[in-house]
Amino acid sequence: MSEENSENQILVVDDSRVIRRAAVKILQHDFDVIEAADGEEAWYELQNNAHISVVFSDLGMPNMDGFELLDKIRNAGDSVLAKVPVIIITGAEESDGTKEEVLRLGATDFITKPFDSASLKSRATAHINYRKEVKNLEKSVAHDALTGLLTELSFRQQGEGALAYAKRHGTEISLVKFDIDNFSELHERYGKKIAEQIVCKVATLITDGKREEDIAAHQSLSHFSLLLPCSSSDGAELLVGRICQRVSRLKLKLGTDVFSLHFSAGITSLKLDDVEIKFETLLQQSEKALAKALHEGGGKVSVYQGDELIHDAMHDINIDVNLDEMILQIADDDVSNELLAHAMLKILPLLTYADNQLKLDLKNTIHDLKRRLHM
Repeated sequence: MSEENSENQILVVDDSRVIRRAAVKILQHDFDVIEAADGEEAWYELQNNAHISVVFSDLGMPNMDGFELLDKIRNAGDSVLAKVPVIIITGAEESDGTKEEVLRLGATDFITKPFDSASLKSRATAHINYRKEVKNLEKSVAHDALTGLLTELSFRQQGEGALAYAKRHGTEISLVKFDIDNFSELHERYGKKIAEQIVCKVATLITDGKREEDIAAHQSLSHFSLLLPCSSSDGAELLVGRICQRVSRLKLKLGTDVFSLHFSAGITSLKLDDVEIKFETLLQQSEKALAKALHEGGGKVSVYQGDELIHDAMHDINIDVNLDEMILQIADDDVSNELLAHAMLKILPLLTYADNQLKLDLKNTIHDLKRRLHM
């Protein structure tokens, strides 16, 4: 099987092993074919295999039938999965009403069993070729249709250029990966439309919170990236903290439910002496840092430093410290040590910013404060 075919796989879903084997026998010489005995198996494959380009599915199956599978595909949070062509395998007993129902749910095409080899091959070839053209067209588009931010491909292209500039001129650069905490649960509970509205709102907060020269991208589901030219790790932490605070202050009301969002983020920065580093490596480092933040429960920021991932508690956005109220509590000597420590962490970004702007020479002092407060 060629590499091209392995990246354009066909999923055949039918509870009849005879039908599945017949389809595999016809298609296997031209395509990489995967089998599933019901909708549950098919849904698992689709969620874990990004190379499936066409689905042939029966309607009547145990556990999860073709109707439910089609509905899940069309309402998937992953926009790529939601667009996968689904060809329904129908029998002579299927009524026009049944066909109208699956068309309403988003079926791409029909094929009647028992199918002949020419018909099955032509359907598979036509839909895979069309999907290739769509993918190529999407790659040529610079901006994500949902959010207006850059696509992943455009972000990589601009990121490589920005990194090359930073190396040539000896300037700093930082890369941030964001994820909305528990987004899959929100998507499952409120549906695709509401989930997309949430993503768009967060994209707006990122756009409003970044600098003019920063480069933002929406890559998949709740995943965002931000490239910060001429920005050190400290500067990136300050900006990320500001964006995280904006997201955490967002109150969403859906029916009787009122809830807040939280962001997790991973940061990495170019070391000035590392002239050999590739942009792909920075992406991997920021992903590792993000994974660390998510592993620690979300609502946090992790900074990648060599082989160490350091959680920066000053961006633990689940802690709500009201400084005005605290000043009043100080007058009454009514502030706990824990709350006082959180307050100190909250004003560290302000101290860092003031140090950078006013040249106060507080870098070592601030670093020591961070270390002591994290102990």
